[in-house]
Amino acid sequence: MAHEYDNAFRTMEMDCPNLLIPVVNEAFQQNYPIHAKVRILPNEQMITTPEDAQMVRITDSNFMIIEKAKVRYHIECESNPNNEELLVRMYQYDTQIALDDSAIEDGILLVSLPKSAVIYLRYCKNTPNSLKMIIKDGEQKIIRDVPIIKIQKYSLEEIFEKNLLFFLPFHIFVHEKELSVYNKDREKRKILIDEYQYIVERLEKLYKMEEIGEIEFQCIVTSMREVLRLLAKNYKQIVEEGEKIMGGELLEYPAKISFREGKAEGRQETIVSTVQKLLSKQKTVEEVADLLDLDLEQVKEIEAGMMINQN
Repeated sequence: MAHEYDNAFRTMEMDCPNLLIPVVNEAFQQNYPIHAKVRILPNEQMITTPEDAQMVRITDSNFMIIEKAKVRYHIECESNPNNEELLVRMYQYDTQIALDDSAIEDGILLVSLPKSAVIYLRYCKNTPNSLKMIIKDGEQKIIRDVPIIKIQKYSLEEIFEKNLLFFLPFHIFVHEKELSVYNKDREKRKILIDEYQYIVERLEKLYKMEEIGEIEFQCIVTSMREVLRLLAKNYKQIVEEGEKIMGGELLEYPAKISFREGKAEGRQETIVSTVQKLLSKQKTVEEVADLLDLDLEQVKEIEAGMMINQN
């Protein structure tokens, strides 16, 4: 995956692991319940190169779903539709994950490859529907078929119908080729802005119906805003109008209301506890300051206090 989208993908994975379940159900035709246990596993893999050098490669995801049985999954997210190197990377990642999870029983090495898939943020006519690998062992062949999900093929209705909320931050890629036109033409830009409005309203309804929690609600919208800023970084009008939708009055969840009231009344403990909660979820000080409309130095002071208490 292009480095600039790593943060949004991994934030969704770490903060909202159960949103991965509908993705797994879609990619592998499974039927896991949404509240199945998801265990996030280390995604740093030590890869040995042909020159016998070792290097650390980081997978986009490495997790296990525990429901009757334990099943290991590995999903990569790719923005380059013509990246043939991905085939090699997937093989490297999968075999290393298998080795990390291997066992020796009665003198026999047992390795099990994870179930793997790739999410393409973009696709073209040459993008296949699966990545195919043939592993030869003498005359025997093991054929490995890695499914591909082309995120641009999913309509918003399909995303909500299948509960694929993990896809929402990346739905803007559907509009990528029209962004320059949207930025110049207010009426055409309204197509994208109305879509963001619709997404936020649907998420708000899901939150009020308790089908998603506060963390999921906040994480999805924050990730949507981050991807918008990256993909539309050269289109000021789009970013400004999109951020109004994703940071406006619609986003009224309890933590935000409590924080705002605490800030207005000058309750320092409310501000500190909210900042600490977000920092503990691996948000950067810049992200926290932006999200809560605080001075950056104030957030840094709270972070420093956390570090002192931990020591």
